[in-house]
Amino acid sequence: MAEIELRELRMFLVLAEELHFGRTAERLGLTTSRASQTLRALERKLGGRRLFERTSRVVSLTAAGRALYDELAPVVTGLDSTLARARMRAAGPGTIRLGVLNAASGTLVLNEAITLFEAAHEGAAVRLVATPLNDRLGPVRRREVDLFVTRLPNDQPDIVIGPLLSEDDRRVVMVAADHPLAARRDVSVEDFADYPVRRPADVPELAEAGCPSHTPSGRPIVPSDIEVNDVSELLLLIAQGRLVHPTVAPFAEHFRHPGIAVVPVRDLPPSSTALAWLKGYEHPARDTFVATVEQVVATHLRA
Repeated sequence: MAEIELRELRMFLVLAEELHFGRTAERLGLTTSRASQTLRALERKLGGRRLFERTSRVVSLTAAGRALYDELAPVVTGLDSTLARARMRAAGPGTIRLGVLNAASGTLVLNEAITLFEAAHEGAAVRLVATPLNDRLGPVRRREVDLFVTRLPNDQPDIVIGPLLSEDDRRVVMVAADHPLAARRDVSVEDFADYPVRRPADVPELAEAGCPSHTPSGRPIVPSDIEVNDVSELLLLIAQGRLVHPTVAPFAEHFRHPGIAVVPVRDLPPSSTALAWLKGYEHPARDTFVATVEQVVATHLRA
């Protein structure tokens, strides 16, 4: 009987979580056809029993697939943890890649935690990696970063939310300096429906919290269809009056622009940020850094 390879088992576990060949292939850096071939090879090696029911629209676990997943998942997770701890003992924590959209929110906690972590572990380093404006979760899902800073809410099922880095970040809207809203002391969500608004779509619950799809009176807030690729382009479009951008005070303060006014939003609750990481992605050094962040947060709470 042909030996089963660990890569085949890992692919099976990811497919059992995603129930989608395209997303599975993306997470593992494979082509969709390669993921399908790997599954067929695994099924042959396990005696030919089908592990998934596959149609043109739906992928679902069979009874045999569910039984295999329930027994296999904790075994592979335990193996990954053991191997990761062995690597860490041999080489030290190494470099942790921390994804950030900007360096504004949670800076005080993060800077202190990074200093403590790097001082406590020889050879350890935390490297900040800029995450794309329109694909904030892509880097962690592709394992290009080990953890990342996210604004809340973030209810994605494959994301683990860790310690809070900031709370009570005020909601504001960034507009052109000569915009009709610029001279206001504050604005309402009702005002958003009157202007082209940037409303990111990559994390729907986060977008809804910062710019609801409807105003309190029920008017729809229609997002602009202008494509924005990075922060520099966003600032230029705001300064030109082509967009208004609901955001939070730390972002607006970090990216000050002479052609942009920042106006408080009076009827949206404050926002928070937190550390987060990919569910099922074992990384002992990351966990050690998270524990350091929790220590710093506890110290600030006692102060």
